[in-house]
Amino acid sequence: MVEVQAGVFVGNPSRRIRDLLWQVLSDRIDSGQVVMVEPAQTEQGWAVRTAGTDRWAPVDFDGVTLVARRRMQKP
Repeated sequence: MVEVQAGVFVGNPSRRIRDLLWQVLSDRIDSGQVVMVEPAQTEQGWAVRTAGTDRWAPVDFDGVTLVARRRMQKP
């Protein structure tokens, strides 16, 4: 994997390594956010996973995955 910007990594690891990496990142995240885009059998050819945030979430719109911003409830 190559770090193209601070905290942004690009690469093509195997499925096993990608799953292990996701497990480590999502378990150890403190105040940051993690977004992973990976190959998948979808219309677009990829899927999105997020961790460390409740404001952004992958949403399926008729077979197309988008990352949507959730509205936060005011207390």
